[in-house]
Amino acid sequence: MAGFIPGGGNSNSQLQSTISAATASGESGVHPHHPITCGDKIYYDEDGTFRCEHATAPSDNVRTQQCVTHSLALLLIELAMAM
Repeated sequence: MAGFIPGGGNSNSQLQSTISAATASGESGVHPHHPITCGDKIYYDEDGTFRCEHATAPSDNVRTQQCVTHSLALLLIELAMAM
């Protein structure tokens, strides 16, 4: 399980902002909000769910899938630039 607090002045908060904006058009169906938009600590669990203190988004949720796909794409770009 990985967790971090958005807005902590690190690259994780920038990554979360990027992913949140990139997946904004995806209807999440998660209430009160999708965890990727939460300002509190968020987690990505081994079973593929995003969660915060307020909500849990399952791995088959469209916005969760978009977040994972976008995260992997950014990671691949970052790795390629480091080579």
